[in-house]
Amino acid sequence: MDYKKIDFKSNYFDLFKLKEGIYATISTTDSGTSDNAGFFDLGNFLIVFDTHLHPGAARDLYNAIKELYDKDPSLIINSHYHSDHIFGNYLFPENIPIMSTQVTVEKIKEVCFDHLKNFRETAEEEILKRKQMLNSDDAPFSEIEIYNDLEFYNYVTDPNFKIRLPNFLIKDEIIINGIKKTVHLIPCGVGHTESDILAYFPKEKICFMGDLLFANLDDSWAPSESGRFNAVDPPKLYEILKAIIEKDIEIYIPGHGELSTKDAVQMNMDFIKENFLKT
Repeated sequence: MDYKKIDFKSNYFDLFKLKEGIYATISTTDSGTSDNAGFFDLGNFLIVFDTHLHPGAARDLYNAIKELYDKDPSLIINSHYHSDHIFGNYLFPENIPIMSTQVTVEKIKEVCFDHLKNFRETAEEEILKRKQMLNSDDAPFSEIEIYNDLEFYNYVTDPNFKIRLPNFLIKDEIIINGIKKTVHLIPCGVGHTESDILAYFPKEKICFMGDLLFANLDDSWAPSESGRFNAVDPPKLYEILKAIIEKDIEIYIPGHGELSTKDAVQMNMDFIKENFLKT
């Protein structure tokens, strides 16, 4: 794959230049985070795709944009409603619109506000645990992960923090024709969640997948005793991936894990077929 890592300092992610004007932020393994994001400059529009969970990651994402382009984004895309892709919305200027689907807005209201409440209710206990870990020789997390967690709990307990909802809603595919690049924003319907969006660059052969794609299939994918799986509708997710793998794409940016090729898409499809499409 033709991309390169950019010299940008972050405790949360590595910054990759995929093509001119197209960047991905890929979480590092020792940061205690796993969620990816990205941004792309269309020439007259600069668009952010997801905003991370941790405040430090969101702040670094914003700083990377300012360092490279010295301007604010024109638009933020929330690929789906999960907290690890939308909590960072708060750290971007409020005059930047956020785009997603009506279903995503409804799910944020239904789920994420409760997540925030739970984070706040457990914050005091979790902060104490992390501080004790700093004085322990056998802490289960790395020091950088502990400090990142402390920053997160201080962030969500700040009375000024709020969950920012998308205010530009799309129902069908839209195409944004910039003076330099064109991106297709495609709502895929039910898949990983009740509503997922991907960003596709046909000319550059790049696709930002959100959590429609996981680069590494670990225990989070496996069915548990409760029957829980990291997709609300595995068969429909399979059909989405089947349609995507048939496109001429060279670089896939998963919601979690490393930059990927068709092999990762096929691995996801094989996993779903083996575990959920048996006849």
